[in-house]
Amino acid sequence: MGLSQHFSDTAVSNNKIPYYMANRLLWKWARCEGIEGCEIVRETKLSMDQAPPPLPAPPEPARRSVKRLTHKDRVNKSLDDLLPVAEALARFKKWLDTPDAPKHSEPAPTAEREKKQAIAPLDIQEIPGAMRKLSMPVSARLMERWFAGALNYSPTDKDEALCINQDGQPYPADMYDMRSIKLEWILNYPRAKAQYLALQQRQRLTTPRAVEALRKCLSRVRTPDATIDALSLCNGNLVELHNRFQFQFAGVESTFDQKLDEFILKRLTNSGIPDDLTGALGSFNIYAAVAYAEFNREARRATVTSIYLYVRDNYTFSDKSDNQSQYLGHWNHKRVVLVPAAGAAGIASLPWLDYPVVVEGKRSRDNIYYPVRNKSFREWQQRHRRGGDFIIFSDYRCVTLPQPIEIVFS
Repeated sequence: MGLSQHFSDTAVSNNKIPYYMANRLLWKWARCEGIEGCEIVRETKLSMDQAPPPLPAPPEPARRSVKRLTHKDRVNKSLDDLLPVAEALARFKKWLDTPDAPKHSEPAPTAEREKKQAIAPLDIQEIPGAMRKLSMPVSARLMERWFAGALNYSPTDKDEALCINQDGQPYPADMYDMRSIKLEWILNYPRAKAQYLALQQRQRLTTPRAVEALRKCLSRVRTPDATIDALSLCNGNLVELHNRFQFQFAGVESTFDQKLDEFILKRLTNSGIPDDLTGALGSFNIYAAVAYAEFNREARRATVTSIYLYVRDNYTFSDKSDNQSQYLGHWNHKRVVLVPAAGAAGIASLPWLDYPVVVEGKRSRDNIYYPVRNKSFREWQQRHRRGGDFIIFSDYRCVTLPQPIEIVFS
């Protein structure tokens, strides 16, 4: 079905627009249309006014040696301690002697005043709270880390691939997160475990491209009649291991926005709603790197006996060059809904003004949803000069290969 059909779907009576609400019981999107559709709200917008969280505290300085107090020091300290007490007693006596101020009754609220009381808009930093209510705690923690980080982003796709930031410098060390994501948590999701197991299959590890990558990385460390531990050669640094000895990977599903594109374009009404794994990592790769390899006496042959498996992923809000900013749904402080018209307009690069929508007719903080795109986070980032894109590494597992891989050097 084409995009024109999607836009015709939105032209319904009563100025109502179709939208999808998450059905948590069935774990599917439920379509709401006709008189149950949503309406555009033009007088409010997503807020970015809330101040950023404080930057992470720097490491505590080394403790200094404790100076021994002399008798004179103790006397002076006692006098210093008594002075605030005397001042507090003086303030208390003044308060007792002061007569009570006359009470003024507050005017009763009028209908006009109540009407003027605006509904507080959603602030973008409230989205992690909504994620927690949607059973996405890991996703929420990662987004909060992004908000709390120092300014860090890659201006181009090429820079992002090389982990080069806006200053033309490599990402700082604190923009590598080695603790938030555990492989055990990832493997609780069947789709991730299936790819984890598939990556260990010999046919996957011995494709022509994988063998050539192995030959290239092992040729740099050829040592006659020796066994190498790749992680030890990298001083236990998983980032360095990835850069020097990674040779194969397996992808896990598509991103949230790719799923959303597919959903909007193909109307997959039976598709499931995103879970915490999708919210945290989107599409991601499980990587294989050399763990142990043995070289023969002439170092003309290497035998890879085991591999390290781990996850690496970029946490970023980048859009592909020359594309409309990706639609990430309409959010409030509790839930998320999808408005296909907004998403489809972005996919087709058609002009669509991003407005909040109200569901179930009643305008309240619980029923107004605000459109969020990747550019929303970039706008917040530029306004506050905060928000740090970062690289996620999970922990790793060493897997012994049932059939070692033989590599011959020319």
